[in-house]
Order: sequence, then C-alpha cells, then structure tokens
Amino acid sequence: MKRSAATVISLAAMAMTALGAPKIALVRVTEIYSGLASTAELQKSIKEERATIMRDPRAEDLRRIIGQLRSLQEQLANKDKPLDEATSRKVSRNFEIKRQEAQTLQKEFESFKTEREKEINRRMVTAMRESLDRIVATSRKLATEQGFDMVIDSSGNTNTGVPFVLYSKNPNDLTDNVKAALQDAAAKPAAVANDPNTAKKP
Repeated sequence: MKRSAATVISLAAMAMTALGAPKIALVRVTEIYSGLASTAELQKSIKEERATIMRDPRAEDLRRIIGQLRSLQEQLANKDKPLDEATSRKVSRNFEIKRQEAQTLQKEFESFKTEREKEINRRMVTAMRESLDRIVATSRKLATEQGFDMVIDSSGNTNTGVPFVLYSKNPNDLTDNVKAALQDAAAKPAAVANDPNTAKKP
C-alpha cells in the first residue's frame, strides 16, 4: 500500500516536471496605485471638496452663533460683574433663543454634510476602481507578453492580515514595468492634445 502511494506521488512529480512549473510574476499594486498622478489629483480634489463643505454658509453661521452663546454664558457666569435681575432674564432668554437656533442650524448642516460626504465617497470609490482596473489590465498585458502564467499582487494580504506572498526567491517583479507602461499611457493623450498637427482643420 505504501509502495503504491509512493508510486502515485512519483508519477505526479514526474508529470509536473514534464509540464514545467508555472511562471509566476509579482506586482505591488498598492505601491503602483499610490504613485499614480491620478491618485495624487484625486486626494487633492477630495481634500478641497471637504474644505468647501466646512466653508458652507450654514457652517459659518453655526460657528458665529456658538461664539455668541459662549459670550452670553460668560456674562451669566461672571461673578465679578453680576447682572441685575432684569438683565439676567434678558440675557438668559437671548441665550435660549440662540441655543435653539444653533441646534436647528447644526441639524441642517449635518444633513448637508452627510449627503456631500456620500457623494465624495462615491466619486472616490469610482475613481479608485478605474485606477485599479487600469493597473490590473496593464499587469495582465505585460504578463501575457512576457510569457507568465500567473500574476500575484505581492502587496495584498489575506483576511487574517497575513501577506499572500510569504516568501519568493528571485521573484519576477513587474512593478516597475507596470509603472512605466501606465506613465506612457497617461502621457500619450496629453501629447496628442498639445500637438498642433492634431487640431481639426476648417
């Protein structure tokens, strides 16, 4: 029985040797994505859009009213300069009006902010997906042209947080090739747009 099992293993090994081991290439997708010009542009755009949210008139009004509330509260709490009863009632009434106004504004602003953040996140996910699709397509193209059977993202991790590639001796790393190909692809449309010979003649 043991001899039979050993024979099967030997035959399997011989078959693998005859077929040849698969040629595997590695690509560091995270590094490529981080280095894309489109990634830097996206991050800058997202940062500007989030800053614009905080400059919304509702946010400005809310900050102004909060400042007024602090001032009114300081007047009410100032023991060195206590208010007379009539003034205290007036300031307290004004404080309550401002507090309710601040609550209303805060709800309006938070609702506006939530919707804008959803829009920003949707655009960010779409842009990321497009960039990753370009990386994957370019990696596949280069791997096919160079005769590789498989391409693995060496920057990826499993669900447990452990890297997919734990060890690779003398790896065939296509990362730099993919970067160069993507840069060339991005440069071509710009070159065509700036070429006066490509302009339509009347």
